[in-house]
Amino acid sequence: MLILGIDPGSSITAFGIINPKTKESSYGYLKLSSKINMEDKLYKVFLFVKDIIKDNNIDSVAVEGSFYSVNIQSATILSQIRAAVIIAAKDSNIDVYQYQPKEVKQAVCGYGGAKKEQIKFIVEKTLNISLEKEPLDVSDALAIALTHIYTMNF
Repeated sequence: MLILGIDPGSSITAFGIINPKTKESSYGYLKLSSKINMEDKLYKVFLFVKDIIKDNNIDSVAVEGSFYSVNIQSATILSQIRAAVIIAAKDSNIDVYQYQPKEVKQAVCGYGGAKKEQIKFIVEKTLNISLEKEPLDVSDALAIALTHIYTMNF
């Protein structure tokens, strides 16, 4: 069984894959240029997630849910990126689960107000990996996958 966690973003969309039984993991990200239009970004994210699912025999997808933002344009863009992730998973007949940022922080760190650096630290210790050279989005994606594992008691 493999769980795919996705941290959707308009400049970086990160993923983390975790085997709940062994805690083996893999991760990566897609960097999206600010020079391409939104439609192309959405399509790139869709293809990126489809390829991850196809190449890794994914069982479930966990994605960060919507968050409240003062900037409506940013919230709209992130919602569209999240939709591309969800459609890619559903197109592959994979169940999708959404977790709010506070839920992820609570599940992984025990505190809903944890900072990104705290999440990274706990993820590294839990999975026995180093994410030193990775953007924080990667540890967020792995934290989302861990949240799903903890929530479903895998």
